[in-house]
Amino acid sequence: MSTAREANDQLWIMPFLGQLTDDCRDFNDDITSNSVTPFTYYASLVQRKDPLANSLLNPFYTFLNHCSDIYLSSHRDSQTGAFLGRRIARTLRSVKITGEERSFVQFLNIFCADNRTLHNYFNNKLLKQFPFVSDPEKTFFRLLDVSSVKYARTNRKLETYAFENLIKIEDALNIFPVHTQDDSILEETLLMSAMNYSVQIGGKRLRPLLMFMVADLYEIELNRILPLACGIEYLHTSSLIFDDLPARDNSDLRRGQAALHKTTINNDISYNLCEGRAQLAAVDLIAISMGLINGGLIRNGFSFESVNRVVGEISLLMHDLCIGQMMDLRAARVGIEEDSKKIDKLDRIAWFKTGKTIEVVMILPVLLAKSPSDEQALELSRIRKLSQLMGIMFQMRDDLLDVEEGAAIGKPAALDIKKNTVTYVSLIGIDGTRERLQQFLAQSLQLVDECWPKGSATIKDVIQYFVTRKT
Repeated sequence: MSTAREANDQLWIMPFLGQLTDDCRDFNDDITSNSVTPFTYYASLVQRKDPLANSLLNPFYTFLNHCSDIYLSSHRDSQTGAFLGRRIARTLRSVKITGEERSFVQFLNIFCADNRTLHNYFNNKLLKQFPFVSDPEKTFFRLLDVSSVKYARTNRKLETYAFENLIKIEDALNIFPVHTQDDSILEETLLMSAMNYSVQIGGKRLRPLLMFMVADLYEIELNRILPLACGIEYLHTSSLIFDDLPARDNSDLRRGQAALHKTTINNDISYNLCEGRAQLAAVDLIAISMGLINGGLIRNGFSFESVNRVVGEISLLMHDLCIGQMMDLRAARVGIEEDSKKIDKLDRIAWFKTGKTIEVVMILPVLLAKSPSDEQALELSRIRKLSQLMGIMFQMRDDLLDVEEGAAIGKPAALDIKKNTVTYVSLIGIDGTRERLQQFLAQSLQLVDECWPKGSATIKDVIQYFVTRKT
């Protein structure tokens, strides 16, 4: 018996499905008569290779997904499946018989271009069922389920993706003592408190989310790489603790709260121990991270060879991060030499300080999913270039935020100006930084299409967020 909610959903789902069915069935006639429908409009964009097509829902997939949703909501009822199977077959048969000889294949080339499995199924198997449609096609629904889930995972908005995955990440980030309760050590408890304080003070979790997005593109189950995502977030947090110390940025605030070296955390230590504890907590986060990554990936079924490649990539990351921090330290204390390549040097600092952590979260899922090959090497090269651009864009936006609304990003307003820090704004001004940001944005979106031509709108949304964020 249907609930009131289910009955209410049916009031709009069935008419909507009916309209999609009509628009799909009449596709050839609508093209001839220049009628505008979701199908003819989408087809015109695809045929013109208009980039706008990448940001629109494919109406044919919407039609198929609604059929699949109704079938699954019926608990795979055979009569419902037979009805929907006949509807799909008859709709596509209409596309075939109302057009010219190659119209059906052209229709599939437009609406199934990014899914050859579904394309071949319709053209080679379902086509034979057009004359006599009876029982539901179980193979079709199985393929459709897989296709629709993958499409949804890789082409949704950042807000939706974050809403579905942030809780999983946050729950996994809490750090527990290594030693048992019977053998508890006070000093370990103090370090655990410091590490959890730094990990949990308001991070946006862009790096683990970005890793999940790339894992989705390579069909890696997210729970299998959760230890890796947490480990990278620990390493990132470690670098932030070092960043805030008096010998570096000497910042009292981190994400709107007291930096670790400036807080006693519920008065669990005296103030004169805070800076020392912060240094030790930063080092301990690195140790915790590497143990979690290595052990977690092996337990989750990844090969020793792929885990070794991951650990090697992370080791290189940490080395490059230290180089980036040294570049930044010299730039802050000694300055950047006055020459025509000054902005290139600033780019290099941003790449090593910020872009490298973005690079590693996008590279590691590929190392776990694919064996080394020439094809993989080209893929990794493109991803590294994309990560470099993303890191520079992130830093340019940071420099703009420092001038425009410093308090909103959780640090003292105009801190860079007060410290005479060399930034993109100080080199090329606010307008110049904004213009360059847009140039890098266009290059990055193009690279995303080259890296993942079948579609990765969620990653594009992350990149858009990088250049428009307010915090």
